[in-house]
Amino acid sequence: MILIVVGIATAVAAAAVAWYETQNAGAQQQLEAASGSARLGFSLVRLESATVSSGLACQLGALPQTTASFEQGVSALGHQAALDATSTRAHVVAYLGPSAEVLAGSTGGAPLASLRATATAAIGGGFLCGSGGAFLAWGSGIYGVAISKVAAGGKVLGYVLVLTPVSADTLRFAGQLLSSGGTPTQLLLVSAGRYVFGGTAGGSTQRAGSVASSTVLTAIAGPKAVGAISAGGRRFTAAGQLLRGSQGRQVATLVVVQSTTAVAPTASQLAVPVALAVASVLLVGMMLVFVLAERYLNRPLRRLNEAVQRLGQDVYATPVQIDGAEEVTRLAANFEIMRRQLRHQLMLALGRSVIASTLTGNVALEQALSQVLKSLCPLLHTEIAMVLLRAQDPAGPNFLITFGVAEPDLEWSELEQSEGILGRLLREPRFVARSLLNSSERGPLEQRIGLRDCLAEPLEVEGRNIGVLIVANKRAPYVEEDTAICRAVAGQMVTAVNKSVQLVVTRREATTDAMTGLYNYRFLVGYLDQQVNVAERASASLSVLMLDLDHFKSVNDSFGHPTGDKVLRAVAAMVLDTIRKSDLAARYGGEEFVVVMANTGREEAHLVAEKIRQAVATMEVPCEDGNVVQITVSIGGVSFPEGTRGARNLLDLADRALYHAKRAGRDRVEFLDAAVTHESTPGG
Repeated sequence: MILIVVGIATAVAAAAVAWYETQNAGAQQQLEAASGSARLGFSLVRLESATVSSGLACQLGALPQTTASFEQGVSALGHQAALDATSTRAHVVAYLGPSAEVLAGSTGGAPLASLRATATAAIGGGFLCGSGGAFLAWGSGIYGVAISKVAAGGKVLGYVLVLTPVSADTLRFAGQLLSSGGTPTQLLLVSAGRYVFGGTAGGSTQRAGSVASSTVLTAIAGPKAVGAISAGGRRFTAAGQLLRGSQGRQVATLVVVQSTTAVAPTASQLAVPVALAVASVLLVGMMLVFVLAERYLNRPLRRLNEAVQRLGQDVYATPVQIDGAEEVTRLAANFEIMRRQLRHQLMLALGRSVIASTLTGNVALEQALSQVLKSLCPLLHTEIAMVLLRAQDPAGPNFLITFGVAEPDLEWSELEQSEGILGRLLREPRFVARSLLNSSERGPLEQRIGLRDCLAEPLEVEGRNIGVLIVANKRAPYVEEDTAICRAVAGQMVTAVNKSVQLVVTRREATTDAMTGLYNYRFLVGYLDQQVNVAERASASLSVLMLDLDHFKSVNDSFGHPTGDKVLRAVAAMVLDTIRKSDLAARYGGEEFVVVMANTGREEAHLVAEKIRQAVATMEVPCEDGNVVQITVSIGGVSFPEGTRGARNLLDLADRALYHAKRAGRDRVEFLDAAVTHESTPGG
């Protein structure tokens, strides 16, 4: 009887111990899962903010355009910042002086002065690009931050500061991704004891700016930053990850809250303690429990913990081993599903980030589009990608850029004549999704490059089609995600095209005269300085002609200023047709023009000047009233190095020669005698 009681007591005790160990292991398992989820969430937040800031800061700091803008001054930096505002959107980009003063930036409406303290902290905190970036608090938000030094000739010109906000969408995306493993998960961001965004914590809804729940903060206050909480009859686990800034200081805390359930022991786990009632198999039973626990619980948990640690360290390629007890197997299977989804999403995010960075950089448009196509094919698992883009500038080229097309490559004229799907898309860009092309769509051109399928997205600017993005040869049918990626990339391409056109227009307006289309005075002086330096080093000849239309005021007085403008344009066009392609013609001001001829001596320059004078004398410019305007030109010339001292002195001497031509009766060419260098020049 006693043996029976002892056996029953032993069985009950063993069952109780097994129950306790199961509950304890389950709770520990849930804490470790929450801790792993916190590390995964932190990796996502860092990837979408601090890592993006680091990459963008490195790119902007290394661009020659950035160095040139610093050297040109605040106005050039302001123009650069305006371009950044349209291309980087959510990012805050600021250009700083050597002493951290804020020179220009795109701050989304916030005053530039508010960045002063942030800029000083970033420089002092060592948030250099390439280090992965860090975090800081600015205004009411938390930002990933990185800074890049801009230097030229060993001198620090300043810095490029990039801030990327940690957004509510980022936390929501991370929460959805972690919840895909089967455990409902919420991510919260706590700064200065308050929630930065709204969300659910411990079963209750919290508003943005509200005081953080004390139960949540207490749970993550321990050395392992993870703990269990209860609220409203429900159980949760909370884990925290610190977002650190300068010198490792805490900027904010990322809190992961997961719903948990009690772990119930299986029938086999309870059957073993009952068998302990038999004294003869007590030791065998204990050893069996140990072996089973090691084989189906402890070892799988260790493997699962190692897998969680790998995910927390951004290692997503190693599969999670699925074995062990039922609950552990289910948890491992969920983690494996989550690992695959996370790896896929991270690869997509990385690909989109690379494409966005390429298109927002200051590389040439053709080079940027080529790099985008190279990055797009692996994202969509396609073999071919191409961009057909019509010229946006009258003088600009059409762009036909391909990736994965075997030699010989496509030609624009060949596409225009094609009756297959590529020719149709060039003539009429539109959305197309064909997982298998029919015979009418596969013309000779499509057959030559082996086109089997096609996904096309038009490139539109203000409702006007300017081209089309095409991907092809995918071994699986096109899905909605493929279309969404193509549409997003097409939108980024349109932004890059607009940026390129704006840069071309801006550069043209800065160097040319709006009326005549010739180079303006500012460009002339810089160009002439360069030519004088070249002539001095090479001991080469250089000639300058200065032209002035005779009695031009009478043309404006007699026929009106519109006719006068027409005469100026006609003379400018005639000068361009007369001089060589290597020569430069510029409008000096009013009715005066300048021609710069490199490697040209005095005699050859005199012949060119005489040719221009005769062409102007025979030119007739018709008026709207039927009259014809005829005009003559006086030309003064000088050849380097006949008594000259630099570009401006060369222009002064040419002006003196022009004065002699005017004084000698106009409609003539005069070259200045090298000995005449101090004669005054009255107006003429």
